[in-house]
Amino acid sequence: MRRLALAGVVVGTAAAFAASSAAADPRTANATCEAILVSAATYPGEVADLGRLFHDQLKDAGIPPGVLDVGGAQTKAGSFDACVAALFPS
Repeated sequence: MRRLALAGVVVGTAAAFAASSAAADPRTANATCEAILVSAATYPGEVADLGRLFHDQLKDAGIPPGVLDVGGAQTKAGSFDACVAALFPS
């Protein structure tokens, strides 16, 4: 059940970020995936809205909400697409 819930969150996150502008990708090996994905936000407050949504979904599934934050802050993949692939493997 937890895996299914996490998979749903992951797919939702990937879809939300894929729908936003990948042109905001800073394309730097030194940028964390968290910074790259946040830079793809398309409207003021989008990051906060998505953060609350995903944290609530993770908490409801019994998964620590910070699991995505930690993964994004520690992963350096170099591009938007590479970060989505690294953080949300299919």
